[in-house]
Amino acid sequence: MPLYEYACRTCGTAFELRMKFEERLRQQTCPRCGGTDTALRLSAPALVGAGGKQAAPVCSTSGNPCNCGMN
Repeated sequence: MPLYEYACRTCGTAFELRMKFEERLRQQTCPRCGGTDTALRLSAPALVGAGGKQAAPVCSTSGNPCNCGMN
C-alpha cells in the first residue's frame, strides 16, 4: 500500500498514513490534536536505482564517465 503525507491545518503537524489509493482523499484525523481539518500533501516520489545499473565512475582527467581506473 502507498504511503501518503498529510498536514493538519489546526496544529500544523505533518504525518504519514499507509492506505489504499481510493482512501487517500477521505478526511483524516491528526494524531496530535485529533483535528479533522487535514490536507493531503504533494511530495516527490522516491526513485531507487536506474533499472539496476550503476553509473560509470567519472574520470579525474577528462571529467567524462569511464573505466580507466584513474579516478
